Amino acid sequence: MAIKDLLDEIEKDVKDMKSLNFEYSSTNSVPSRHDNSFTFESGKDKTGKTLESCVLYVDIRNSVDLNKKHHTQTMGRIYSIFSKSMLKVAKYHSGAVRNIIGDRVMIVFPSKDCFTNAVDCAISIYHVSEYLINKVFSDVDFKCGIGIDYGELNIVKVGIRRVGTENFDNKNLVWAGYPANVASRLTDVANKEIDNTKIKVTYYPYDFSSFGGIGSILGIKPKTPSKIYQDYTTTKLHNHEDFSKALSFNETLGVCYSGGKLVKFEKIENKIKYPPILMSEEVFKGFKAANPNRNSIKNNYWEEVSNEGVKNITSKVFGGTINWVIK
Repeated sequence: MAIKDLLDEIEKDVKDMKSLNFEYSSTNSVPSRHDNSFTFESGKDKTGKTLESCVLYVDIRNSVDLNKKHHTQTMGRIYSIFSKSMLKVAKYHSGAVRNIIGDRVMIVFPSKDCFTNAVDCAISIYHVSEYLINKVFSDVDFKCGIGIDYGELNIVKVGIRRVGTENFDNKNLVWAGYPANVASRLTDVANKEIDNTKIKVTYYPYDFSSFGGIGSILGIKPKTPSKIYQDYTTTKLHNHEDFSKALSFNETLGVCYSGGKLVKFEKIENKIKYPPILMSEEVFKGFKAANPNRNSIKNNYWEEVSNEGVKNITSKVFGGTINWVIK
């Protein structure tokens, strides 16, 4: 096949995906890629499923550094026992592993009792990593971060049909929806210390009453046309990204600040240390409602933590360092 033929074929696939519909049916169980009710052939409307439940991600911390530090034999053993343990833990807590990408595993739960199963699964994962794997591989400093969210997941099958052994590897399920993104974001910071340094800016705010255009829009009559800034200073905290966006350079004025006349700025050092298990507020509320007499609930082992270090998350986040007490 010439490259032109390949590109023409893919262009048809793109147009096919754009023009046809996706139809979703509701389910309470966790589907697999072998589910024949999914369709993804060209020229036909696609059928998928919708599951409202909990999704959990677990990720090995500092895996890049671990690979640099330790022998490939050691890391091969670590990855093998990690994946095997996650498969067993997920099954025990009624979950289903639906993705393993090196050092990250995705576990999805049936709707029934999903809050309890997901949180218990997270506790088991932490217990296994901290007290079992670390005990044997004591020279590796093995740690995991775990994130859980709840909500609606839209599931579609993707890939192409192949003949022979390649058929299985060329098909998979995609789990689209906000809960998968949130759980992944929480996993990114769980069991980590995050740099949350801010830039404190001191400046004279603009006096908008002096600007005809803005003032007229706001219904403000100009007081002193020559007055650009207020007579007082104020402060504002920025993260590094927002601070860089607020600055610009003018050949006449030099460095300019979007909020007004820049007086000074200073770095406010701050770090956030996250526990190994993080969950969204909805998961925490669901687990608490289903398990009001659990020790972790009665003794307030789960606490609200800062969401500032979690990218694109504005809702409340709860976390804890919880393990099983085995007698």
